[in-house]
Amino acid sequence: MRDRKRFVTLILVAAAFLLWAVAYQHLPASVPTHWGISGRPDQFGSRLQTALLLPMIMLFIGVVFSFVPNYDRLLFIKYEPRDSDSSTVRPEYDGLIAIVLAFLLAIHAFAIASGLGLVAASHEPLLLAAVLSFGMIAVGNYMPRITRRNAFIGVRLPWAYASEEVWRRTQRAGGYGMVAAGVIGLVGAFAVPSSPVKPLFAALVAQIIVVMVYSYHLAHSREVP
Repeated sequence: MRDRKRFVTLILVAAAFLLWAVAYQHLPASVPTHWGISGRPDQFGSRLQTALLLPMIMLFIGVVFSFVPNYDRLLFIKYEPRDSDSSTVRPEYDGLIAIVLAFLLAIHAFAIASGLGLVAASHEPLLLAAVLSFGMIAVGNYMPRITRRNAFIGVRLPWAYASEEVWRRTQRAGGYGMVAAGVIGLVGAFAVPSSPVKPLFAALVAQIIVVMVYSYHLAHSREVP
């Protein structure tokens, strides 16, 4: 299973670089590099920056997160004793990183398509909202699987580390919240076509606040071990 997830990670990173290699020569000299909360481009840069930035970020994430779980206990030492960090945390690392890389690849494809003019300017905000919303749903759906405390992934609020049970419930709440925010983002994108990204960001802010309060309550509750 671990080798399969590593293979998926390799394929996703390779796909990002392949997309860069194919599209680079066809991109104009100046292309969008950032989209604001309105869903429209608010920063522009060179085609090299647009085409290569996300693949390099994906490569960095893939490489770094291939070995950081081995040092998890060294960087976060407040664990209760357990047999092996690699056997309890590693699968969650690999799975979540694969999802994040797929999400970044989708954003990279969107940026390339925008730079090539394959997406009408009037449709860009809606498409961006859809990509971001589906990304939140995918990540949120995986979050409840991160059932063991660690230093790198999950909803890492200070009080979420109070116990394994508080951590588990916090991840579950965070995952449900992200999925809900993604669904609201999709519905809101079509309900508010003039600002299709704003409903998603509003929902994300709301769910962050709710999860923070909920996790804090769990950490200070005598009923939660």
